[in-house]
Amino acid sequence: MNRSQDAYIFDLDGTLTPIGADAEQDVLDALAALSATGATIIVATGRTLNAGVAVLEGANIPGYVVAANGGVIAQQPGTEILRRSVMDDSLISELVAIGREAGADIALFRTHDLVMEQDGIAAEHTRNGNSQVPISFEPIDDADWSDVIKVMYWGLPDLLEKQVPLMRAKQPNIVQSMDTVAEMSAPGSGKEGALTWLAERLGIDLNNCLGIGDSGNDLDWLPRMAHSVAPDNSSPRSRRLSTRLSAARNRAQSSATSRSSQRAAR
Repeated sequence: MNRSQDAYIFDLDGTLTPIGADAEQDVLDALAALSATGATIIVATGRTLNAGVAVLEGANIPGYVVAANGGVIAQQPGTEILRRSVMDDSLISELVAIGREAGADIALFRTHDLVMEQDGIAAEHTRNGNSQVPISFEPIDDADWSDVIKVMYWGLPDLLEKQVPLMRAKQPNIVQSMDTVAEMSAPGSGKEGALTWLAERLGIDLNNCLGIGDSGNDLDWLPRMAHSVAPDNSSPRSRRLSTRLSAARNRAQSSATSRSSQRAAR
């Protein structure tokens, strides 16, 4: 089959799913229709690996998941882990100290679970977007750091608006992905680094892919796409970097419908 794009790359929050929620059935159906045309589907998310896998399993399709903002890459079906970028203890310690000084709630993302120090509004929001994995509530300093692939900060918008520039002055690789969330994975393993690695492994040209994203952690990879789409709920910077703006409700359906129509016409 002569495909128009090498791959279709989708963010989750605000793109394939409502922010902090699971994918709806119409989106899963659209992904299944797109996959049926022979398209390679890649989910690129700041959420946990299990959250990305749940989307592909819900659509009952093969594909790839770049999760924890590039901290882990897996192939479906089977959740075969292709690459995992574990953060070293000194970096985790540095990031934890930065978060505490800023007054943010901190979450350690491990491959199949999360660690936070206390339940509350931050944990509730984190759980809503990662319902497929447990949260272990324990002192972060006492937690097992051997599998940490991302450090996430949660705070109210006013707090992060003030603190993120100060945090980035200490660690420039911290990314604010949403107005309540900032994060960092291992150096070189953000979404762009992970997608570059995966593209080389699969023989995919990122310059011939379609990408859809709306958040701060999408800003590095969207400009590399042949076509980049920002849903209408996107951040202003995501909109400026994208080649087109689409209604959020038509995010995956438009691609699937177009591809299905092309196949029927042949």
